[in-house]
Amino acid sequence: MITTFGEIMLRITPQDAGERILQSDSFRIEPGGSESNVAIALANLGMETQFITSLPDNTLSDKTIRYLKEHNVLPCISKIGSRLGVYWTETGIGPRNSFVIYDRDNSAFSQAQYHYFNWNEILRKTEWFHFSGISPAVSESVASLLQRVVNECNCHYSVDLNYRKRLWNWTGRDPEHNNKVMTGLCKKAKLISGNESDFSDIFGIDSTKKNLDDKYFEIAEKALDKFPFTKFISISNRQSISATRNDWNGFLFVNGNGEIQIFKSHAYQLDNVIDRVGTGDSFVAGIIYGLLNFGIEKSQKTIDFATTLAALNHTTKGDASTFSEKDVFDVMKAKGSGRIVR
Repeated sequence: MITTFGEIMLRITPQDAGERILQSDSFRIEPGGSESNVAIALANLGMETQFITSLPDNTLSDKTIRYLKEHNVLPCISKIGSRLGVYWTETGIGPRNSFVIYDRDNSAFSQAQYHYFNWNEILRKTEWFHFSGISPAVSESVASLLQRVVNECNCHYSVDLNYRKRLWNWTGRDPEHNNKVMTGLCKKAKLISGNESDFSDIFGIDSTKKNLDDKYFEIAEKALDKFPFTKFISISNRQSISATRNDWNGFLFVNGNGEIQIFKSHAYQLDNVIDRVGTGDSFVAGIIYGLLNFGIEKSQKTIDFATTLAALNHTTKGDASTFSEKDVFDVMKAKGSGRIVR
């Protein structure tokens, strides 16, 4: 069982492609959130997953739980408070950037506490536990909950850094405080994932190298030095030519007895990005899937798989990946050529 923990919200997006929030009067409303996206992606790849969160006791929560079950994710829910978080997204096109507006203050999830869940039972059944840096940013009580969980769990766990400056209100958005919180949470992580700016903004880990491979290797080296219990560092790389045209690939660094191995994926040229929200979650889900199913000796296969899964998620609307293992392998074989499968 893979267990993820985090906040799931309602995502509100203009129904018609290219429309702005200001001009739209028809919106697509669906659940979404980083850790639930990882659980759904893994479930669609055939893994047994459960998702833990807090929701209010109302119809919106019923809709959210139904959504999880439709994707074969086992919900583990505590019912508290009266608010389900909301976020508005406007999908960019060409030179116009995408952006997100959060409305999640005082949500049910922000009030979650350790004793709301039976962690002994949850962790006993869990092979791999996952959360992102979004969750501890939401509230001090969630950060404390997570710190206790990672101190107690005997299973492997992963952290997607997912730095969101606007959410760290309870620390006063103080970089040193945020660093301290995330350092405690990542201390024994098997896998730490993020992009270049995540490592810089949270931990102050930077590189002056100009060559991309050398730059990311230095970032991974510094991260592994800071977190000696960590075995894997994954870094996603996005070059945004415009909102709808991105170059995308990924890196996986493996710490083997003090020697770091680098695995770099095939690069995809994404010429018609439909929706990039949630694509990083697909990348992390692909890494977790590969580590659990392919093994460390096939790390190249793992990074290729994760990068391809995330590339595919750029081609659909909505947060979560709906692609199967076969879908991913078909694209890997074709190297993203888009040839018709007959």
